[in-house]
Amino acid sequence: MKIGIIGDADRAVAWEKNLRPHPSVSEVIIARNLEGIGTVDACILIDDSPNKLDMLLESIKQGFHSFLVSRLPRDLFKAEKIYHASEESNVVVQYSHWPTLSPASQWMFQKIQKPRFIQVVRELSHTDYLERDTSISNYWLDELAFCMTWVNGATHHVDVNQTALKSKESGAIHLFLRFNSGTTAGIFVNTVANKNNHKRTVSDHSFILYADVIEHTVQTGEKNKSGHFFRQKKMFDATKSAEIAALQFLKAVQMRKSLPVWCLRSLSNVKGGRKNQQETDGLVVLI
Repeated sequence: MKIGIIGDADRAVAWEKNLRPHPSVSEVIIARNLEGIGTVDACILIDDSPNKLDMLLESIKQGFHSFLVSRLPRDLFKAEKIYHASEESNVVVQYSHWPTLSPASQWMFQKIQKPRFIQVVRELSHTDYLERDTSISNYWLDELAFCMTWVNGATHHVDVNQTALKSKESGAIHLFLRFNSGTTAGIFVNTVANKNNHKRTVSDHSFILYADVIEHTVQTGEKNKSGHFFRQKKMFDATKSAEIAALQFLKAVQMRKSLPVWCLRSLSNVKGGRKNQQETDGLVVLI
């Protein structure tokens, strides 16, 4: 397979290192734009610019399997356009959703394949939030995609509540999701906290997992054969996320099957299951 990488040279070289070890990759070409890539089988697009979705769409139209390394798209119109274009061109599309691609998350997905509930708390100190210059929507959208990907099913009901302190971009948001399977998920994002905090708690009928995203640790709680509750803690190397992403993309290309991006379908699922249309529209506005 011939792979093209488009974007900043330093970041492109780092991605090349993740691709080279795979036997399916015969050649890697690095360029700054699509015009300079030539004929390839697949493209990795490293782009944080406002035009990233336009470049992704152009890559698809040229028949390249495409992997966009950037934040999840918030433009649902363009995201749907990209989806339909990929279906028509029969090419694979993947997004770099790091919350699901991290080694800790991948291990958790294997440990609990059908969660009964998910609880996410993401808090940022206001100073840190302002320095990052990232919309609050990006944070809750990441967590929504995390929950949707894990549960892998349609939503039956969603409640949304948001507070804004003088500005729509400062404050907190709480989402509650109930899936058709009966699984529930709560997401709380706060951009005016005293300190940074990022925890995920997940449970089924056998295990309860406590993930500290900042520390890259997961604590497992379960009962032993004697009926006593005990905990075990695992640590993970977050730098392996790009390797996991590259491997998943190559596998998807070989199988001609795009990985599901539930966050891009979640709003349509919500509209199908929600009874309060005003609240549904509010969720669309928040994006």
